[in-house]
Amino acid sequence: MNKDSYIIILSPAKTLNESVKYLNVKHSIPRFTEKTNQLVELLKQYSQRDFEALLGVSPKIAKLNLERYARWQPIHSDANSASAILTYAGDVYEGLNVDDFSIDELLFSDQKIFILSALYGVLRSLDLIQLYRLEMSTRLPINNRNSLYDFWGIDITDFLSAQVGNGFLVNLASQEYSKAVDHKLFGSRFITVEFRELRPDGLKVVPILSKRARGLMARFAVKNRIENVEQLKLFDYEGYIFSEPNSSETHWVFIR
Repeated sequence: MNKDSYIIILSPAKTLNESVKYLNVKHSIPRFTEKTNQLVELLKQYSQRDFEALLGVSPKIAKLNLERYARWQPIHSDANSASAILTYAGDVYEGLNVDDFSIDELLFSDQKIFILSALYGVLRSLDLIQLYRLEMSTRLPINNRNSLYDFWGIDITDFLSAQVGNGFLVNLASQEYSKAVDHKLFGSRFITVEFRELRPDGLKVVPILSKRARGLMARFAVKNRIENVEQLKLFDYEGYIFSEPNSSETHWVFIR
């Protein structure tokens, strides 16, 4: 990539689409499936009660996801998996709204959008994934590591660095997930985007609106085939506008 190019990182979602339409587009296999399968084999060993405590979820959600891990297939295929960008749901992905993406737009998203994942490490948009539930902040001891941040180590950072080259990494992920990336490696090429709402008592970050806005910006990048990172400052979906006074070189603020 040239020095003005970029890639975007997004968080995954807890909510998943269980029935994804088939796409006539070539899918890819996640980069770190060996480590993913290690995690799955460990999670399969948990009792439902211990799994509830590990994830902090209800018995119903624990049962569902233990069943998913029990059905897990080490080899990903169109028969047991679907593309990441279509599988994740929730506020970010409602903003992204891939349902009307053309094949060319899906292919463009595969070049620009990377999704961080506690189970997969990092995913391209068209990487095949199976249904799962695991958060990056989960305290899961594995391989003498006390957390998933330690387990993934520099793998995520190195992978993203190889994809972006001399370009910019645009952080549209939550703090929980962006912490998995070593920001220092990118220096001023790591740009975190923040969305604020104008309220009677000043500008406020509203989490649920910020999540949607992250997806909207990723959508803006794809729909407008944005190649130059500076052009992302033109983002204006749903009334947002770039705020120069509130921004810095590495922290961009959009307000509405």
